[in-house]
Amino acid sequence: MLLVYVYKCCTHANIEKMQTINTNDSEMLARNIGQFRRAIVREFVFNVLCTFVDFDYSLPQVAALLLLDQEGDLTIKQLTEILGRSISATSRLLDQLVERGMVSRREDEHDRRSKRIAITEQGRMLIATLEQRRADAQLAVMEYYSAEEQAVINRAMALLAEAGQRRRRNDHPESNAAK
Repeated sequence: MLLVYVYKCCTHANIEKMQTINTNDSEMLARNIGQFRRAIVREFVFNVLCTFVDFDYSLPQVAALLLLDQEGDLTIKQLTEILGRSISATSRLLDQLVERGMVSRREDEHDRRSKRIAITEQGRMLIATLEQRRADAQLAVMEYYSAEEQAVINRAMALLAEAGQRRRRNDHPESNAAK
């Protein structure tokens, strides 16, 4: 239902221009997205807990891993700014991830005062597993739709992903210049 609505909105909107969603549509969209997430979060969380019996990563740690997986190497300062945490909180978070073998820390070749953080292969494997578990939970819900509905949902998800990428490029043009 939500994604059919999103699809209809996206097909009638000019994606190239940022358009404002009216308050009622925005509230309904947020409510529908929330209901969808609640429908899958239980299965996802329990699946993760069963997969990783000792899973005890904090949300900021997972966010840092996701960010490093997507962005590549970042300085501690960049990571601190993006995560919206203090340098000391970010350093503690990174210390824990380094100790677990999820990230590596090295001196920046261009500025010896700066440290660069990179996700390790072990960290990539954790993120890939988490993403697969999330996808499994979402695909389990998709089984309750017809092939036609699934096609519409697939298209709507592609449009949402594209919009998210555009927003990221517009909000953070400096991170795109490095790529």
